[in-house]
Amino acid sequence: MSRIALIEPDWQHKDKELPERFIVKIVSQLAILQLTDDISKSTNTENNFDSAVMKEMMEVQQKRLHNAEVTVYSHISKLPKGKVPSTKIYYTKKFSECNPVKGYLIMEYFENLRPVHIFENVPVQPLKKALRAKAVLEAMSLKFTPEEKSEFPGNMLSEVFGEMFKEHLAKDMFNMLRTSASEDIKDKVDKLEKVYPELMDLVWADNLSEELGMKPVLCHGDLWSTNMLWKQNGEDVSIAALIDFQTAHMGCPAIDLVRLFSSCLSGKDRREHWEELVEEFYGYVKEEVGDMEMPYNLEQIITTT
Repeated sequence: MSRIALIEPDWQHKDKELPERFIVKIVSQLAILQLTDDISKSTNTENNFDSAVMKEMMEVQQKRLHNAEVTVYSHISKLPKGKVPSTKIYYTKKFSECNPVKGYLIMEYFENLRPVHIFENVPVQPLKKALRAKAVLEAMSLKFTPEEKSEFPGNMLSEVFGEMFKEHLAKDMFNMLRTSASEDIKDKVDKLEKVYPELMDLVWADNLSEELGMKPVLCHGDLWSTNMLWKQNGEDVSIAALIDFQTAHMGCPAIDLVRLFSSCLSGKDRREHWEELVEEFYGYVKEEVGDMEMPYNLEQIITTT
């Protein structure tokens, strides 16, 4: 949903410490349209993402998501340095009535990063830094005013992803997957397509906190391995920064925990350690919340995860 540019500026009359490199993140549909076009051509299927209706819908949602990300970085900048591992933000531009077409962020460039892909497993210990950061963000959100809360989408899953996973788009997605998949997993694609409607109760997921009596808190919304910057630390990896807060919203904290555990941990580690990690996370939340009222109890967060 964005274009990322690495800028190596030729500073003129440099009279203060300025970065040798920096990143500009620009809101754009070009990347997703190129991806879906390539898949459509290779699988000989229709690309519904290229329709005028879809482009218009994506534009509306992209602007909302970009503004939400800028808001999160603004809140993080007010925290003590190091409370949340994050990129340094040099400048941001939100979309508005006066600025309908140019939304971007200018941020720090990290050297010597190590990508962690979805097929890689992360040890349990490095994930605890992400859990601590999530606890800090949740505690911070308990102090939000109603106006600050309103800057985030109210029903993130149903309003944003609901548009992208309508029946005809989902059908195209499965057709693309089935066409490009190897023979040994095509039957699994068929099984997934059959149960897919039961998994996509997005309204229920949006209302999960209220249904269980939990107070909605700030969630990253897309907390998985590629939305964190990693560095090699001996034989292990460590988290350098959490990034990509476009889907930040006020919701159920389990949304982040499930994504984090599913994308980073091996099946064995997830089964053996998920409850232990949830309990440790709850301890972090208690520490960060301090004298404020807890947004939920341990049983609730274990049940939802």
